[in-house]
Formats: sequence, structure tokens, C-alpha cells
Amino acid sequence: MQRYFLPILLLAAGFSACSERPAEAPASRPAAAAPMLSDSLLARIALDTVRQQPVVNELKLTAKIAYDEARVNKVYPLVGGIVTKVNVTLGQYVQAGQVLAEIESSDIATFRSEATTASVDLAKARQELASTKELYTDGLASAREYKLAQQEVRRAQAEVQKNSQIEAIYGTQAGQSAARYLVKAPAAGYVVEKTVNPRTQLRADNDQPSFVISDLKTVWALGSVYEDDISRVRPGTPAIVKTLAYPNEPVTGKIDNAFSALDPESRVMTVRVPLPNPANKLKPEMFATITVASATGARKLSVPSSALVFERSRSYVLVFHDRQHVETRPVETAGTTAGRTYLNGGVVPGERVVSRNALLAYHTLNQ
Repeated sequence: MQRYFLPILLLAAGFSACSERPAEAPASRPAAAAPMLSDSLLARIALDTVRQQPVVNELKLTAKIAYDEARVNKVYPLVGGIVTKVNVTLGQYVQAGQVLAEIESSDIATFRSEATTASVDLAKARQELASTKELYTDGLASAREYKLAQQEVRRAQAEVQKNSQIEAIYGTQAGQSAARYLVKAPAAGYVVEKTVNPRTQLRADNDQPSFVISDLKTVWALGSVYEDDISRVRPGTPAIVKTLAYPNEPVTGKIDNAFSALDPESRVMTVRVPLPNPANKLKPEMFATITVASATGARKLSVPSSALVFERSRSYVLVFHDRQHVETRPVETAGTTAGRTYLNGGVVPGERVVSRNALLAYHTLNQ
């Protein structure tokens, strides 16, 4: 029994010595690196500055594009008849004096007949005057007869002159068909309305234009203002006009006229904004929006609207210090105007915020 006791005792002592050694500390984990903007993301963002600026209230008006009435020419044929030829199509550009249509008209036939008769009568009167003058010189005609012959020539000349003036009004020309009337463009522009076709019968008292021509170099934006907003618009107020067709191409102008009466059915007042239209992109009857801004006298912090990120029912901006220090801050918005959003605190003037690809940067930094 004793020969086994010593080895067992030595083995127990060894275990005891091992248990008394200090335990080794576990290997420490490296601290997580703060999120930072990568080179590729840094190249895709843009920065803007927090500003303290006057608060401007925006009023948006529903509107439509209309012709500039000063540049619209409505073409009415001066005679009745049957349209025999139409030389233009809707939307075609025409020059001043260009023939739009041809009409066979009994009115023109009657006028041409009267003009021919007047010319023949004048020739006869002149011939009669020459004969009477010879007789008067030879003492074979009285002074009264000679005077009457002179009066007849003057009467015939007046009739011919009257017909020449009518010819100028109707635009008829020597050598053309006795009954043909030419409808001509009074000015250069686009044919924006056309109501006649070959074989159309027209009355002389027709109150509908056969053609409407407009050059479209300038157009009007006509906006509707409700009664409670009338005090916010007046002539001279700057305006920005956007169309559904070109939402990213705003056109600036000023209200030049606020109509003095309200529409009795819609109960709105119309305001007019003349707009340049050099490329003819703006077409009459296009839907548009007129934005009118008015200052309130107050001042607030503002950032570009593109700098805001909306997440979990809250708005945030990314305040940029450097690529390794981009701070996500909650903010309270207080309205938007002209591409900038007003804030009730959360930032201070002069701080820089991410204004382009802010949502992408937000998700990168807040994964």
C-alpha cells in the first residue's frame, strides 16, 4: 500500500501547482472601425451649406398654355362661295401672303363684271369727250355738251377707281379666273386651326375663321387663382411655369395681368404670364403649373430638399465633417420652396450637408 502512496501524492501535488498558475487573458478583439465614405461614394455625392434665409411662401396655380392673342391672326374669307382648293395643312408654317385656299365666288364674279363694265364705260367716255371736244372747237357742239362729256369721264374714272380699291381689298389680280378668290396668310406663322376643306361652302357672313395663324414665338400661361389667394398675386410678381410635357425645363416670367373679374362658374380669377417660346416647345392647351413666391418677413434655416432622407417617419440630414465623420441628424421640416426645405433646428448655419445621393450615403453609413 505504501509503495503506491508516494506516486499518487506527487501526482496530486502537480495538479495543485497547475491550478495555482494565473489564467492567461483571452485575446482582445479589435475595435470596430467607424463607417466612412468610400472613394466611389465620395465621388458621387455633393455638399451644400445650411443657410439662414427669408421664408418664402409658394402658391401653385393650375394653368394651361394659350396663344399670345397679339400674335394670332384669324383669317376670314371676305366673300362667300365654294372652296375649290386648300394648299396648307394643320401645323404647317406659312409665309405672309402665301395662298392658303382658293374659293369660287359669285361675289367675285359680280365684282369682276362690274370692274370690266367700268373700264369699258371709261373708254367710251374718253372717246366721247374727244369727239365732243373736236365738235366744240369747230363750233358744232355747245359748251354745255362739252362740259357734260367731261363730267361723264370723271364719273367713269371714279367708278374705275372704286373698283380698283375693291380689287386691292379682295386681292384679286388681272388675268386670274373671273370668279376665283384667293385666301392669303396675313402674316407668317403656324396654321394652328383649319376649318375648311375642298368643296366646303362658305357664306359671306360666316363668323367662324377658316384659318388661325400664330407664330408661337411667345405664348401665355393662364393660371387660376381661388378667392382666398387673390391677395398673394399681383402684376409684376415673378412666376415659374412648368408643363407636364417638360417638367424639368421650367420657364421664368412675371404676371403681367390679373383679370378683374372672376369666372362665375369656377369662382376663380385668371392671371397671365407671357413666356418666350423660341424652340416652339410650348403648345397651346398644354397643362402647366404656375408657382408664385411671396416673402413672409420671417427667417429660417434651410437645406436643399435633396439633402433630406425620410426614414421611419422621421427626416434626417447627413452633416459632413470629413469622409470619416459624417453625422446622421434628425431634423424637423417646416415647408419647402424653390428646391430648399426650411428646418426648425437640428443644424446650424454654415454646416455642410450631403445634397446629392443622400439616401445612398445614409444607407451606407447606417447599415
